[in-house]
Amino acid sequence: MTTQGYRAVRRAAWLAGVSVLLLAPAVRSQVAPASPPASVEAIADRAGRSVVTVFAQRTVTRTVTRAGAKQSVSRVHTRVGSGVAVEEHVILTTASVVLGSEHIIVYTSNGLEAEAQPVGMDLVFNLALLRVPELELPWLRPAASPAQLGDRVIAVGTSYRAQATQSVGMVEYVYREPRSSLLQLTNVVYPGNSGAAALNAQGELVGIVQGELGSPSRGVGGGSSRRPNGTSFVMPIQQVWPVYESLKRDGRMRHGYLGVSTRAEVVRSEIDNAEVALGARVESVQTGGPAARVGLRPRDLIVGFENERVEYPEQLARWVAETPPGMAVALVWVRGEEMRSGRANLAELRDSLPRWALGNLRWAPPATPAPVSNENPGR
Repeated sequence: MTTQGYRAVRRAAWLAGVSVLLLAPAVRSQVAPASPPASVEAIADRAGRSVVTVFAQRTVTRTVTRAGAKQSVSRVHTRVGSGVAVEEHVILTTASVVLGSEHIIVYTSNGLEAEAQPVGMDLVFNLALLRVPELELPWLRPAASPAQLGDRVIAVGTSYRAQATQSVGMVEYVYREPRSSLLQLTNVVYPGNSGAAALNAQGELVGIVQGELGSPSRGVGGGSSRRPNGTSFVMPIQQVWPVYESLKRDGRMRHGYLGVSTRAEVVRSEIDNAEVALGARVESVQTGGPAARVGLRPRDLIVGFENERVEYPEQLARWVAETPPGMAVALVWVRGEEMRSGRANLAELRDSLPRWALGNLRWAPPATPAPVSNENPGR
């Protein structure tokens, strides 16, 4: 595309963008944290009985050459995370911990060990539900009110070595998107805290720890142990609970489907040559799908979803998937230099393991169930 053509597309995308609300930046908390409650240790100790260590194991086989002959070498690869009891025999953890595992073992704070059975998993919301019939666990009660900016939060989890961890902080940011939100805490994140419990001052569950901001630091001397690092990202319990109930009932979560394949559309800034994201460029449209019915065509540039600016294909794919099937969503797109808009009634995503949601997970998905074909990133 010529420089003049790019400028025309950028101008059209900008004009379309003014018709939708730009994604508001997260608001930093200006509220000083309240005085630490005297019962923090008691809350952490009580909650620790409901928090388990999750070991997800998978056999990895690779071919090596020794003395001129090829041999197959197998080893057990283990991922470690935390889990939270939400019923006597039911544990919530993150899908990123257990995805692709062949065996899942849980360890309790009092030294008990049992094999867990996967009930269901959802990559879009990064949650997994496990059942442990052999254990009777005290469960944590979900908070009736959501955590607010400035609220004190106690994070209780376990480490890679199955040792209890706890940290006290507060809600510093709340990231809001069309169908979801994410809390950023000042709490320290320990290696192995994915799936840990985030608690309020009453010891109620306000969210599930998803991960950290920034790369973990190596231990002194370059060893394999890692130091606490970054700040916590937590999925609020009001968002977790519908996923938990769906996984418990159906073993899966239903997600919206638009029926387009898209790619990133970027140009270089004329000021500093940095990449500027323009939106999601449509590459193909499924015949008879929601996108086709609303009028989207190949080469259209999608720039708006539910009054939020679309910048990247993965962003659009996540927002669509987080929307329940059957719901009508507002879209804004650019065709040539003309802005268009419409409402698409989403169908249901049939791919239980959408490739865009796999992200940077290093383990391959399990062999079954096989994903439905014709499901590409950006749909």
